[in-house]
Amino acid sequence: MRIRSRCLPIAGVLVLAACGPRVPSVTLAVDRKLNATFGAVSDVVEIAGGRVAFADPMARRFHTGDFATGSVDTIGVPVDSLPYNAPPSLYRHPGWVAQLAGDTVAVVDFGATRTTLWTPAGFSRVLTIPEAGGPTPVLVYDTLGHGYKVDFRSVTGGAEPGVVMRNDSLPVLRMNFATGGVDTIARLSVPEFGEAKFGPQVQTVAQIFGPADVFGVLPDGTIWVARARTLSVDWRAPDGTWTRGAGHSYAKVTVTEVDRKRVMDRLHAHGMPSNVEVVFPFAKTKPSFEAALGRPGGEVWLQYSRADEADPMTYAVVGRDGAMLRTVTVPAGVGITSVSGQYAYGALKAGNARELVRLAIP
Repeated sequence: MRIRSRCLPIAGVLVLAACGPRVPSVTLAVDRKLNATFGAVSDVVEIAGGRVAFADPMARRFHTGDFATGSVDTIGVPVDSLPYNAPPSLYRHPGWVAQLAGDTVAVVDFGATRTTLWTPAGFSRVLTIPEAGGPTPVLVYDTLGHGYKVDFRSVTGGAEPGVVMRNDSLPVLRMNFATGGVDTIARLSVPEFGEAKFGPQVQTVAQIFGPADVFGVLPDGTIWVARARTLSVDWRAPDGTWTRGAGHSYAKVTVTEVDRKRVMDRLHAHGMPSNVEVVFPFAKTKPSFEAALGRPGGEVWLQYSRADEADPMTYAVVGRDGAMLRTVTVPAGVGITSVSGQYAYGALKAGNARELVRLAIP
């Protein structure tokens, strides 16, 4: 295990923050991969027999895979529309999976805004979820019968036409599937806003590349909140006790014209009209992290922002006490989607497709 400081200069495009203490640095290598390519890879859930379950949101498929043999199976039936009371084996756009108790996997259907439950024995039922926090799907679950989501209506606007809501925080809602009860369990910082222009119209929107807090939940109901402005992690224990994590230094990455053009090109490729002048607000620097992942044993992996998308991804690993434990770097082209006790799972770029790979954690 080699030691590396985050204080080293990086190609002049980084404005460095004050240097903190050195932490161990680990580089992971690809251990195995599945014998298939995918349009995209969601998060990955480990199931019985050393297999995994995951979704391909681009191809609209739900899969299981076996890294011992490399085999991949497609589960369920994709359809273009769902009839009333459609059986749980049908789905329109499976985009996310989550581990519930035992070997039960929640398959989140973005197209139908519903969650179905699957085990190795097959699909069992559609999960009844309390209505709260707007129409967005529930992506986060624990093993105790709860689902969690952010109520974004304070950013996107209220239910009443013409009402503008600008709260000072975003509530994280906890939904009890057995009782239907809903409570606020944590709060995230609101985004930084700016003006967007769509032809003659002007609208206030969140800045692109602006800092955005992320939350997650461990299997036992422990909640973590990663703070993008301070590169810190706060923890809420199941008994309600909060531990506030200290902030950490990080290299600030300037948002360049290349970054802005790449974002606009992608928006045009996804259908944004080219015959209307569109201007979005961009932050001056990228946030401290671009993504955050929880590890069941009590770690949060924060993916540092990069100056170049081709650079390998590096993750700051933060423990339950808020201290930085180490940094982890993965091979170029790999983006981690999930972390378990023994492995990290990631999507490896293979041209325009993705391969699902496994990386052993030492």
